[in-house]
Amino acid sequence: MPLPESVRSQAVEYLRNDLPGDLAWHVKYFDFIGDVELRDRLGQEFYAARCLYKLWEGLRIDEPWAIQSQVQLQVQQYASIYEASIHHLLFVEACNEPVVQGLSEYRALVKRELPRHIMDRIHNLHADDAEDIVGAVTATRRTQESKIRFDSKVVAAVNLGIVSEALGREIAGYYTARNYIHIHAELRREDFDWQIAFARDAYRRLKPFKEQVSAWISSRRKEIECSLGPNQ
Repeated sequence: MPLPESVRSQAVEYLRNDLPGDLAWHVKYFDFIGDVELRDRLGQEFYAARCLYKLWEGLRIDEPWAIQSQVQLQVQQYASIYEASIHHLLFVEACNEPVVQGLSEYRALVKRELPRHIMDRIHNLHADDAEDIVGAVTATRRTQESKIRFDSKVVAAVNLGIVSEALGREIAGYYTARNYIHIHAELRREDFDWQIAFARDAYRRLKPFKEQVSAWISSRRKEIECSLGPNQ
């Protein structure tokens, strides 16, 4: 059964108060993202995170379960925003950079047939294990982008100058915290103290994140323009 219309209207008005703008404003906040669909989605998530924070703030349920739930939800939302943004910046804006291409590369043993006389010699020396011996070489293989660890992406972003080392370390921490939201993982991490300040920091770091990323993109585009020359 829904709350009375007057109560719902009051609640909606409250959660939208003090926000810097509407949904369109929050979408525009991510103007450094070239992918329109992704920018819209990030803006929606940002707007939802701010509205839900205000709603929880207004409810003032000062009990551990409520505080933890609020922090968990906020960390999930902001960690997802940072992850999607950094992924786009790396694999779209900086996709040709060696440090980015190296993220999906790994070294692995690959089976390769050796000349018959070499295999015969090996089998003669290791007759007991002959059936288990195969030829192999070390080769470079590529993994899917979705399987690349987020902390590795953050390191790459720092190396490229997209974000500072200090900010990168904090962002990686939010993503790690998101993993502890799973109940069993959280119970094993007994020293992890869910603090409301942690969620607030995840929100507040969006401003320096935007500033650093925007500065990097601007600098990068100037370098490209200079390399092309005035007639390009």
